Amino acid sequence: MNSRQTSNPNEFLIKRLPNQDDLKTSSEFLLSASSLGASAIKTLNYSSSISNDSISLHFTREFLEDAFKVLKRGDLSLVEEVLLSQALALNVAFTSLSARANRQKNATTLQMLMTLSFKAQNQSRAALQALIDLKQPTQTAFIKQTNIAHGHQQVNNQIENNPIPQNELLEESYVSPKMDARATIKAK
Repeated sequence: MNSRQTSNPNEFLIKRLPNQDDLKTSSEFLLSASSLGASAIKTLNYSSSISNDSISLHFTREFLEDAFKVLKRGDLSLVEEVLLSQALALNVAFTSLSARANRQKNATTLQMLMTLSFKAQNQSRAALQALIDLKQPTQTAFIKQTNIAHGHQQVNNQIENNPIPQNELLEESYVSPKMDARATIKAK
């Protein structure tokens, strides 16, 4: 399975690596993220205006591999473009479904279309929120807190500077002159 050329847009061009057998080469190639993504894109045929022969598996895979390299360098521009295009497409779906629902006389159909339109609106909002979070990440604050359980139990999440453990008995080395354990107590 040496490097072979294909003119068929429905086939992958698989390049054999040195010292690798055909089955391992084809398995690694076909199970890679870019091959699976290209296959999914080709299979979905997302628009009737685009013929299935207009999309090449080979070039789609190359496009995805290039996008992966760009993403690994830290460039999120393609992710931003995808999120914005999804948000806008979902907003169009929301508007279209709302308009269709407005023309309905049947309450069941009206409810179904409004439910779908609100789902599209929420997904559009979520895509825009993801884009905002990507462009302007929130700052993380670490706050000391006290966790109080039911009843009288309290857990303090802080480092104590007290050298005396709270549940230990005081020994003579910790007794101050004001706390002389040997002193007698005068009765009043």
